[in-house]
Amino acid sequence: MRWYSAILFLVTSILGSIEIASGLNGESIVQMIPSDAFGGLILITISAIFLRGILLEDYEPFFYFGSTMLAIFGILYLLVLLANGLDAVIVGESWNPLNDLRVEILLVPFAIPGLTSLIKARRSLPP
Repeated sequence: MRWYSAILFLVTSILGSIEIASGLNGESIVQMIPSDAFGGLILITISAIFLRGILLEDYEPFFYFGSTMLAIFGILYLLVLLANGLDAVIVGESWNPLNDLRVEILLVPFAIPGLTSLIKARRSLPP
């Protein structure tokens, strides 16, 4: 799974860098990636967790924690998307879910292998 950590490191660091650059620029560089410097810092932090796991001999705890963080923030942004949709329904405005779609939401499926490995590792521990 070290190679999967390397892939997640590259993806999160590239997307985080683009988000930070867009946030500092004031407008989106890439259409799908919003201009959010703080969201980019979160992705850079997650990529640093994956990088630390790649560089150490015992990489599994970093892989588990990075996958958990990626899933948590993806689900958080998914809840924000749903809250914006509910708000638009209540107020009676039109709402386009693609305007609220974030790359962190799209990265949630990539965290699933790490989460399933974490669950398997926890089940094998003695009580």
